[in-house]
Amino acid sequence: MPQSPTSKYVQANGLQFHYLDWGSVDSPPLVLLHGVGQTCHTWDMFAAAMASHFHVMAFDQRGHGDSDWSADRDYARASMVKDVSEFTKAVGLDSFYLIGMSMGGMNSMMFTSQNLPRVRSLVVVDIGPRVERTGSSHIRDFMSGNREFNDLDEAAAVIHKFNPRRPLEAIRKYTCVYNLKQLPTGKWTWKYDSYFASAQRLGDPKVMHDQLAAAAQLISCPTLLVRGAQSDVFSLEGAKEFQQLIPGSAFELVAGAGHSVMGDNPAGFEAAVRGFYVKQGVLAQ
Repeated sequence: MPQSPTSKYVQANGLQFHYLDWGSVDSPPLVLLHGVGQTCHTWDMFAAAMASHFHVMAFDQRGHGDSDWSADRDYARASMVKDVSEFTKAVGLDSFYLIGMSMGGMNSMMFTSQNLPRVRSLVVVDIGPRVERTGSSHIRDFMSGNREFNDLDEAAAVIHKFNPRRPLEAIRKYTCVYNLKQLPTGKWTWKYDSYFASAQRLGDPKVMHDQLAAAAQLISCPTLLVRGAQSDVFSLEGAKEFQQLIPGSAFELVAGAGHSVMGDNPAGFEAAVRGFYVKQGVLAQ
């Protein structure tokens, strides 16, 4: 990694949140929201690349990583959106650049629609109001069907079979180390509340679509949608709908990437976002 982050904790919205902090506090703030089942380390390579330009903060959302789990399993989108609001206030941010992937992308869309003056620009990664059921079911089946592993080598092999776009050694060295924890039995399990692997978490797809579509129509800041070319979660049709809901929004297709764009093709993802920031005048050419 070009730069190592500082690991920090902050109290917000009744929970303790863990986050990683890169760059100088004098730089423009950039907040990153990970996807379901992931952690703030999802952003490590991208955040390190942006650290010379931004003050980057990526936090483990509730029920994930080293942040608190909700005692009553309150993982409603409204609660997670309030987390974004309270977290950013707790770390002293009035306005900031925002990037969200998958679940984090949905949360970032909802947050932006409700806090227009606070978001300088928005990047949504491989998600929109329209979600393809085949891809989302694929992820949920993987999460629910692989709860424990005998060791990290076994976990790496299972993850690599699910997503062969990433080198096995990279999965072993990074994904397993940051996304898994060891149980008293000696086995390893994921660092997220198992509720996120349940079908009941998703609710009614039409209701979710309509809520996100209504939110998208309120977004007026510069917005970029990034899609992995091989994604089975977010389709080109979904991307077209997204852009119709947010007129003037930009779109980038990243080759060699599935749903987890920034992990599957880090260089391609960085180039897409960097180009967006250059056009805004946030970064120099």
